Amino acid sequence: MSVPSVGPLGTLLQATWVESSGQPPSVLVGPGDLRDANALTLLRSTAFAQFTDTGVDLPEQGTHALLSWAQENDLGQVPEHVAAASARRAHALKQMEAQGLYVRRLRLSPQWRLAIGLGDKANAHEIGMTLHGTYGWPIIPGSTIKGATAHYAWNLPGSTPDREEKFLDVFGLPLPPGRKPRHEAEEGRPKARRGRVRFLDAFADQRPVRVRMDVLTPHAKPYHDTTNILRDTVSVVPPAEHLQPTVVRFLTITGGAFSVDLVGERATDVDQAATWVETAARDEGLGAKTSAGYGYMNAGNDHDGDQL
Repeated sequence: MSVPSVGPLGTLLQATWVESSGQPPSVLVGPGDLRDANALTLLRSTAFAQFTDTGVDLPEQGTHALLSWAQENDLGQVPEHVAAASARRAHALKQMEAQGLYVRRLRLSPQWRLAIGLGDKANAHEIGMTLHGTYGWPIIPGSTIKGATAHYAWNLPGSTPDREEKFLDVFGLPLPPGRKPRHEAEEGRPKARRGRVRFLDAFADQRPVRVRMDVLTPHAKPYHDTTNILRDTVSVVPPAEHLQPTVVRFLTITGGAFSVDLVGERATDVDQAATWVETAARDEGLGAKTSAGYGYMNAGNDHDGDQL
């Protein structure tokens, strides 16, 4: 069976599968070679829909076709193109150094799996993965790295005035809601100031990162669905062993490494931020589902000793 795409890509793409018992495998078919298709454009501009008398259905096979393409082609990452983008980033960092800025590069690689951007489901099939706005490749946003690092550094035990001042040097003022300075402010400290360290989006480090499909299997989905609705409008379905498990597929990063680049005017600030990034990524993880073991990273310095 074949279902054509609707939306901006029209009928250029089709999800095809063979009807059989169980979950039928499905593949993505389109004009030319889809190995280097832009994943951001493909996911956001594609929907495989079946129109019925009661509305529009999005068959699970369509979602599976997109996820299978993402896994087989690492979301369109072509090694030569990734290497070229890495070279452009390295050149930009060298230009920053030539202007007197201090640059540190770390490498973060998943200890197991990284789920980044699961809540970013800006597509009909609700496939969540943070992708670069131009290349369409997986990235770790600088805001994610900065937020996780700030949370880790602020909650370190044994706060001292010196460490709090280092925190403010890196992340700036004012503090977000829920955080207040723990020590007396120095006389003349401004109420607002910019953090001294810039956290850049983390790209694949010179070669593609590996993308793999993962699954959740909620065993009592009707119960959870009905308890999420006002109880005076629907009867709650009690959890029971006879309820069928529901397969929920999503994408993760399982291999390769990301280049994490930190830039600032003072080496002491950037080095302190780098230390916090390494420890936060290793001990608390990045992205979603860290309580289930996702997102914990191994950290290192420049790739195999390579210099920027």
